[in-house]
Amino acid sequence: MNTTKIKFLSFAILLLISTQYIFNGCTNSDGKDKDTFYTPGKAVVSSDGNTITFPKDSPGLKDFQTEPVKKTSAVISIMAPGRVVATISSGGPNIGKIVLFDSQDITSLYSQYQQSKANYALASKNLVKTKEMFSSQAATERDLNQAENDAATARASMIEMESRLRAAGFNPPEIESISSNSAWVMADVPELQLHEIKKGERVNIKLDAYPDEKFTGRADAIGDILDPSTRTVKVRVVIPNRGGKLLPGMFAQIDFGNPVSSAFILPLSTVVTVEGKNYVFVQTSPNVFERRVVTAANSDQDQMTILSGVNDGDKVVTSGAMLLKGISFGY
Repeated sequence: MNTTKIKFLSFAILLLISTQYIFNGCTNSDGKDKDTFYTPGKAVVSSDGNTITFPKDSPGLKDFQTEPVKKTSAVISIMAPGRVVATISSGGPNIGKIVLFDSQDITSLYSQYQQSKANYALASKNLVKTKEMFSSQAATERDLNQAENDAATARASMIEMESRLRAAGFNPPEIESISSNSAWVMADVPELQLHEIKKGERVNIKLDAYPDEKFTGRADAIGDILDPSTRTVKVRVVIPNRGGKLLPGMFAQIDFGNPVSSAFILPLSTVVTVEGKNYVFVQTSPNVFERRVVTAANSDQDQMTILSGVNDGDKVVTSGAMLLKGISFGY
């Protein structure tokens, strides 16, 4: 036997021994694999990714953990940014209310409205007087026409100023009816959460200027215009302004918290998000998982409140949801 054949035979024997050593090192004495990582295997995806079926008794199913869910009571916290847009205070018996806005343009507009309102009141009073004089032939028809024109012009000016104020989110009659020592906070509520807001409900407010204090107010009005760029709606909140601590322009966070009796509190690891939608995976049989769209209310670092999409007793995947997400959406 030549040297080359001897070397080849020695290498083959060494390779056989090494292979046997590696095989033995990965098995227990009973012949079962030790510390072997199983993949879920080839899953069948159907119903546009909504159903995932694994082979029966697939070893990889042990990588998924589920937990049955139960309905519970919760408080939905809808946080919306806002700012103090106006303060109303008493100016004394001969002055009336003093309204300060966070915008010079709105302040000027409100002053113009007040002036136009006074002009209309004066023109209306003059028209009544002129009509009386005309009936007693103390005024001419020309005087009457002039008085009518003056009253109509003053009324048109007042309506214009009021319309401009309403467009900016301020209703003049509401400003005049609100009690002194109050403030208006304007919140920007997302379109998808607007249905949770109720006019007249009590809300909690946190002000950046007073981080350690809690303020409460009332949702006084809900806007009827949707901002197309931010997809938010203005919600006006009235808050007492004792001591004049609140100033126009201050930033705030408004919590429109609502108690619900049929929510689900799920671990944050159960929920996956794709293109702005939230999903969970429910185990419907030992080897079948179903993708569900869920409506989420709010979340913290560990949990998320779910309002719809799952049912009482559903086995929701708490571990392995990200793997199912990749299979379901083809990632």
